[in-house]
Amino acid sequence: MDKGVEVAVIGAGLMGHGLALVHAMGGCTVKMQDISKDQLESGVGLIANALDTLVAAGVLEGDSSSEVMSRVEAVEHIADAVANSNLVVEAVLETEEVKRIVFKEIDAAAPLDAVIASNTSGLDIFPLLPERRLKNSIIARWYTPPYIIDLVDLAAGPETDPEVLIKMEKFYLEMKKKPVVFEKFISGYVANRLQAAMGMEIIKLLDEGWA
Repeated sequence: MDKGVEVAVIGAGLMGHGLALVHAMGGCTVKMQDISKDQLESGVGLIANALDTLVAAGVLEGDSSSEVMSRVEAVEHIADAVANSNLVVEAVLETEEVKRIVFKEIDAAAPLDAVIASNTSGLDIFPLLPERRLKNSIIARWYTPPYIIDLVDLAAGPETDPEVLIKMEKFYLEMKKKPVVFEKFISGYVANRLQAAMGMEIIKLLDEGWA
């Protein structure tokens, strides 16, 4: 997958707006969708604020910021967001029911060769996907805020085409990100598991009276 592709980001909330921004910064044309008009407007505003922060920090030039913003389009309907997409990034509410409904809508309108990448933090989303989408689906779990934290965990499903995982790893490396590849879904991925392990050690130190 080359940079300059069309990306649909489904969900404009805490992670969604950041994922729209990180892909736009990577050179992609992005359509960001949310069922809530207020959330969609808020997402656009959060992107603009983030770009101002990046300019103030010297990460981006002002002209580059305007160019990045011009690559993001807010749309109200999933069908409009995904119709010509090469990559669909799912960042909706973390419930199986909501994701299943969203995947069904994506399936109805996205090109059959589009890659579907879920930003789920802990759900095994593969049983929720329509069968014909499984070979082109992965988990791509980002950390907040994704336009600053370069780490992204990539996980394949049981029926994911291995070439899709390779393609997505290359795609994000070209965007100067740091993908960590898992051959299958594992709850917690890298950072969350390390954080949990450190938390347990802290509790142990407290329980044993060392701190």
